Amino acid sequence: MKSFKNILKSLSIMVLLFIIETLLITVFGYFNIINYKLLNTIKMILVIITFIIGGFIIGKKSSKKGWLEGLKLSTFITAIMLIFSLFLKYFKIEYLIYLTVLILSGVLGSMIGINKK
Repeated sequence: MKSFKNILKSLSIMVLLFIIETLLITVFGYFNIINYKLLNTIKMILVIITFIIGGFIIGKKSSKKGWLEGLKLSTFITAIMLIFSLFLKYFKIEYLIYLTVLILSGVLGSMIGINKK
């Protein structure tokens, strides 16, 4: 039950960060503050940073095997993203590589988090 509570807390923080990042990216794109190609790159980097932060939070709260907790969290989120992409018919090999990078960044964040106790 404690593990589920930690995952839920990290997931809620990540969703909040996703919402804030989406609003910022939308405002920058709407007012043409940042170029479209640069905006896509920034969007990808911010999502990777969000996964690292989420992994860090769950790694800091876990007692052992932080990488496994980060793997569970990031795999859960990327599975949801994969399901949505299949429903929207947006599935390319580049997207699968992107999801793999997200999983690895969540694991990396949790490994950093468990060592910062």
